[in-house]
Amino acid sequence: MSFLDKVFEQQHAHHFVDNQLETCEKTLAFGAWIDEQLAGGIVGKQQYDTLHISLLGVSDKHQHLGIGSELLQAIEEQAQQEKVKTITLTTKAYQALGFYLKHGYEVFGELEDVPMVGTTKYYLVKRISR
Repeated sequence: MSFLDKVFEQQHAHHFVDNQLETCEKTLAFGAWIDEQLAGGIVGKQQYDTLHISLLGVSDKHQHLGIGSELLQAIEEQAQQEKVKTITLTTKAYQALGFYLKHGYEVFGELEDVPMVGTTKYYLVKRISR
C-alpha cells in the first residue's frame, strides 16, 4: 500500500464509525458499434455512491444519431443498479454543455480560462437517487 493510500485509510477510519475503508471503486464502460465499427464510447469511475464520467465521445461520422444519448442512458442505468446516487462530469465550452443540460445535468461550477485562455470548463452533476 502506498503512503497516500495509508493516509487516506487513516482519514477514513477517523471520520467513519465502522473504521473500515470500503473499497468501492470500479470502472463502468460502454461502447456503441455500428457495422462492426466502434462509433462511440463512455467511461466512468464509480467510487462509493458517486460515478464520475471521464469520457464520452462519438465519432464525427456517427454523430446526431442518438448514440451519445444511448451511451449516457446506459451508464446511468448501470449506475442506478450499482446504487449510485450522484453522477458528475466536466465539459468545456466548445464541447457538449447543451447536450448534458438537455439530459438533466446541472452546472454547479465553472472556471473561465481553464484549461486555456478563452474557454470555460463546466462542472456538472445529476442526482439519480436520494
